[in-house]
Amino acid sequence: MLPKIAELEFNTQDIETDLPPLGKSFLYDFDKGDFVIRNGKMVAIHGLETLKQWILKVLKTERFRFRIYKDIPYGVTIADLIGSSLPRAFVEAEIKREVTASLMEHTHIQDVQEWQFERDGKWMRIKFRVVTVEGAFDIDEQLKEVAA
Repeated sequence: MLPKIAELEFNTQDIETDLPPLGKSFLYDFDKGDFVIRNGKMVAIHGLETLKQWILKVLKTERFRFRIYKDIPYGVTIADLIGSSLPRAFVEAEIKREVTASLMEHTHIQDVQEWQFERDGKWMRIKFRVVTVEGAFDIDEQLKEVAA
């Protein structure tokens, strides 16, 4: 004889999170290497724009290269993969793994998906979709090999 299993009820409503707001930052021109200035003031960005800029900064920061980031998981280790002679499938899988792991450190990011790669010699263009608690957006960034 089997015991009677009680009917269990689960709350399936969305659980509200106490995430800090994305807040405010200042627009940065990565090509010029400086903040964007208009009318003598730095241009403020808010919400998802700050997150997009954070992602671009993560992609451009080689992990373990700068002492300021030595104690925090910030940046990626992909510079030696771009332009390498390693098999393309391996390079793409490693970049996907490394970038995803780095971006998932941000509390607002839920998933990184829909990856695309375009490789040409010493550069690689990566495209992917970032899913956040506030919505989703696409990133399209060209990465370059780091000179030795």
